[in-house]
Amino acid sequence: MPGLAPAQEWTLSNGLRVVAIHVTQAPILTVELIWRAGRPYETQPLLAAATNALLTEGSASYSATALESLFEQYGTALHTPEDYDTANLSLATITKHAARLLPAMAEVVAAPTFPAKELKRYVKRSKQQLREDLQDPDTLAYRMLSEAAFGKDNPYGYGGTKEEYEALTLDGIQQHYRQHYGAANATLRVVGQLSGEVERLLEDTFGQLPRGIRAPDPTYRVTAAEPRVLQLHRPRAQQTMIRRGRRGFQITDPDYPGLCVLETILGGYYGSRLMRNIREEKGYTYGIDSDLDTYRFDGTFGIAADVANENVAEVRREILTEMDKLRQDLVPVRELDMVRAYLIGGLVMDLDGPLAVSGRYRSAIIKEYDPVGHLRRLDETIRGITAGEVRELAGRYLRPELDWEVIV
Repeated sequence: MPGLAPAQEWTLSNGLRVVAIHVTQAPILTVELIWRAGRPYETQPLLAAATNALLTEGSASYSATALESLFEQYGTALHTPEDYDTANLSLATITKHAARLLPAMAEVVAAPTFPAKELKRYVKRSKQQLREDLQDPDTLAYRMLSEAAFGKDNPYGYGGTKEEYEALTLDGIQQHYRQHYGAANATLRVVGQLSGEVERLLEDTFGQLPRGIRAPDPTYRVTAAEPRVLQLHRPRAQQTMIRRGRRGFQITDPDYPGLCVLETILGGYYGSRLMRNIREEKGYTYGIDSDLDTYRFDGTFGIAADVANENVAEVRREILTEMDKLRQDLVPVRELDMVRAYLIGGLVMDLDGPLAVSGRYRSAIIKEYDPVGHLRRLDETIRGITAGEVRELAGRYLRPELDWEVIV
């Protein structure tokens, strides 16, 4: 198993941390500013997402239209990737255009205008999207499970409401920006052909951003009630969405590598037990899977299935049967070896090329963990975990009484 290629790290004069991956094959340059400014750091729902979305709607020298035209002229655009834990601004270009584009990107960060009319448009668009989302059974099930597992006041639990969008103000957005968008609260991720010229350009642009302060870790609260079954009846629905799971998982947890193996066996790939039993053998559903999803301060382990209405009871029963088998029985050697091969193959693919390697570092920046040590532990666990250890993990984590279940 190849190790994670080391990144180059240094700090600009204003305290901005740089994590860079050198590319030799092509004259590309991708830069992304990542701030500790996502949902866990906001003072009201939706504030973090709104601030990040409006960041590119004009700066001291450019209107939103002028910014768009400038970057389009060079075949690129500024992007604000959505992430629960962080605010993000990214640009992908080729090296020869960087001297023209990076100063404009830095100005967007240093002097955004946050026009009032753009906030109104953002709220209007978001409310329209919300109306559409609330008609989608899959989205409804996800929102219900998130709110149930975390609590509606938790940053990972709320889904957003019409009233919460309407409560957004320019004052709130500007205050969130001032408190969280400083260089000391950010990391600059760079992928490209590194050189002295590129490093000087980074210093001359992003190194001149206001320093600000590093945001303290937020107070993290969970207000969920005891797990139970939640049902939402939609009379004209052609099928039923079943979602079950719970919170309480982080990528830094000692059990996380072993849980990756357990989750894959249960429902994490095409040959998983849920797929073989419920889809292949019984034909109850076209798709069923499990998922281990982590954030900076929490995470979820869940199962999702979309089934014909008449098969709901059978699918729910078979899910519990497969969970029970993993708690009671040892996974056969052949099955465990197949999962090992699948997961190792996935790790190798994840390290195929500098962009993939940079993606690993990006995750580590957002969730604040050591990517090299994490990958080593993951690899060692996948190769060395025993059937007995898988069963022990199943006994502690595959416990139906701890799961919320949503049926839409």
